[in-house]
Amino acid sequence: MATRLSPKQEETAEVIYKLTNQHNYPPTLDEIAAEMGITKGTLQYHMSALRKKEAVSWNTGSARSVQICDDEVMLHCQEKFPEISKSQKFHGKFDKRSLEAGAEFQVERSQIPILGKIAAGAPLDVMDRANDFLELDTYFPDGCYALKVKGESMIDALISDGDLVLIEPREAARNGEIVVALVNDEAATLKRYFKEDARVRLQPENPTMNPIFIDPRQDDLKIQGIVKGVVRKT
Repeated sequence: MATRLSPKQEETAEVIYKLTNQHNYPPTLDEIAAEMGITKGTLQYHMSALRKKEAVSWNTGSARSVQICDDEVMLHCQEKFPEISKSQKFHGKFDKRSLEAGAEFQVERSQIPILGKIAAGAPLDVMDRANDFLELDTYFPDGCYALKVKGESMIDALISDGDLVLIEPREAARNGEIVVALVNDEAATLKRYFKEDARVRLQPENPTMNPIFIDPRQDDLKIQGIVKGVVRKT
């Protein structure tokens, strides 16, 4: 395919196509994950990549709105399942009436991978490092992950030791945002970000702790994500 998909992304698109034609309406994420034999959290990782490549699309808040939107991906699926293609059940688009048979419209629960503690020293890899998932009713952007906070450096921001912070992956930050920052590929830290002339200040929210100053001429700083929410420890 000219649209470059990984083997798992290609399999995901094929399952979407197959299930859509079996039922005559789009599948839910739960149905796609069950068909592939993977967790919903893992599926969301593949789905996020497919959407970034504009291979599939869906409407947030609608459980049955997944569609293949790339012509070459659609052609691949049609060639993969010629018995479906001959029946001409599915032409790639659904109108409101065609969804009525499976119209379970509801807000999808967010299943967020928990990677470990913020003190982890290596670059984060969402799906390879996850060993547990946090399921929430509230929607969070695709690709978000959770980290368990270790330490008291952000207590004045109401982030305490043992809390889970919900992170949106991002490589840049605005002044004042709380970030996951990786310094010299050695230590990850949770701090408030400020760009100041020729340096960056990583500011703790604890009056007993000093800020970390990063000189980009000497140190390597990677922003790995922005805090989007906090789940308090129980």
